[in-house]
Amino acid sequence: MAQVQHVLNIAIDPLKPVTEICAVIQAIVPYHQGQEEAILLGVHEACEARLNQLRKGVEKHG
Repeated sequence: MAQVQHVLNIAIDPLKPVTEICAVIQAIVPYHQGQEEAILLGVHEACEARLNQLRKGVEKHG
């Protein structure tokens, strides 16, 4: 039986993090039609969680 793998190999330039991260999101979304909002909300929540961690670290050290 045929084995099919959907793999997205991505190389990013770490010197352009925002542009590259946005490009990765845009590359992944077409594989999940109808779920773009859920994907973006998940990324948003992860970003908010990390921002909160960073802010708490600043409060402790600031």
